[in-house]
This record gives sequence, structure tokens and C-alpha cells, in this order.
Amino acid sequence: MTILVHFSAGRILLHLIAMLGDRCVRFHFEGIARELPWIASGLAMLTRAPSRLLAALTLYLAQPIKHSITDPSADPQSLAGVLKRGDVLLTHGNSRFAALIKCVTRSPWSHVSMYVGPLDDGPDPLCVVEADIAVGVRSIRLSELNALQVRVLRPIGLTDTDRARLAHWVVGQIGSEYDLAHAWRLLRNVLRLLLPVRFRSAHGTIARNAQRFICCSLLAHAFAGIGYPIWPDQMRAGPTVTTDPGSLIPSDFEHATIFRVVRPSVRSL
Repeated sequence: MTILVHFSAGRILLHLIAMLGDRCVRFHFEGIARELPWIASGLAMLTRAPSRLLAALTLYLAQPIKHSITDPSADPQSLAGVLKRGDVLLTHGNSRFAALIKCVTRSPWSHVSMYVGPLDDGPDPLCVVEADIAVGVRSIRLSELNALQVRVLRPIGLTDTDRARLAHWVVGQIGSEYDLAHAWRLLRNVLRLLLPVRFRSAHGTIARNAQRFICCSLLAHAFAGIGYPIWPDQMRAGPTVTTDPGSLIPSDFEHATIFRVVRPSVRSL
């Protein structure tokens, strides 16, 4: 009986995610207001789902969306000429999970990562560290950056030593697991802010974890570790600016006044 219940729940959740992702792609984050209450309920179910179901959903969400055109701003050779250690890469992703994040946060940005400098030899070295939903914290090459658009943000006022410390700490987290529970609760909390008051449930707290990360928490820990924390009062006005520094979403990095844009995307969405 338990297996059948888990299987049925998995089918329902897969259908929910697929429908939401398709709507995001077709309508560019509009036209889903009617579904927000049951979407929020679905995300609440995900936080309690069995580990095998979560693993299956993770693999499904990590798959790329077909028929997407990459913008020239994501060209690896062009990016390599402007990047410095400690730069933040704000990206417009091309996966089902990216579509979900963009839809829920109402932002074109679905992911953040850090340029840490070459970690090996060759023309296309490992040089970016990210927290990936399917793999966890890993290093990738610029050519492996799964992005349709990229915006480069540079922290203001950091010395070369500060940037080296940032990169060293982030590289040291390679191999850490992705914090799925944090990701689902964060998406649920953001959705809660978009719901009419009558549909809102109690705000869920997000536990801090220094061993598992999502993309935003990985970078937030890194900057806090060098005495350069990203706080909400540093944010410019934005539709989803959080009051909790532990609940940063990718678009919050764009709004943070401690960064300056050194490589804007070629076209805005």
C-alpha cells in the first residue's frame, strides 16, 4: 500500500512540475495566478516526499528544455576575457528546474555561481563552482555553463586577497550535497508571498546548513566568511526582495548594491 501511495504521489508531482514548467515557457511567467494555491501545496508535499521520489524528481527537473536559443552573452570565449576570481555569474538557465524558479520568482534569473579562476591546465579549464540540483557542489568549465544568458556581477571594494579567499572557500565545498529541502522550502515561501492573504499558510523557516547548499546559500556563506555578507538592507527595490538573508534567491544578487555589473546580458527579458 505504501509503495502505491508513493507512486501515485510521484505521478501527481511530476504532472504538476511538467505543467508548471510548460506554462512558464509558453507564457513567460504570466497566466498562472489561478493555480498558485495548489502549486504551493505541491511544493509543501515535496518537502515531505521520500528520498527516492525526490531523486526521481531531481533528475527530471535537471533535464534541459528543447528549442531554446543561446544568447551571445553566454559565449565562453567572450566571458573568459572579463572574468576575475570572485565574480558572480547570474544565469538564465535552460532546464525544467530553471523554468520553475523563474516562474515562481518572476525573474529571468534562475541560478548563481562563482568564477574561481583556472583549476587545471588547458584552453577550457575548470573555473566555475556551482551548486547543481542533480550533482551537488561541483566545478565546471565555461563551455559547460548551462545558460541562455549570463550577467557578470563583481563585488565592490574587494582586494585580490579577498577574492582569493572567496574562491578558496568555494572550491573547498566541492563534493557537498545539494540541499533539496532548502530549495523546496524557499520556493514555497516565495510563492506564499504571491498568494492572496486568504490562501497563505504560516511562513516556514529555513534551516541553515553549512554542509549542504543551494546555489544562493553557497555564495552567501562564502561572502559572509570574508566579512562581506549579503544583507537584505543592501537590496534595491525588487519584486521578491527578502527580509531574511538566509532566503536569498538568484534575482536578489542582481538587486544587491554591493555588486556592480561588469558584463550585462546582451538583451533584457
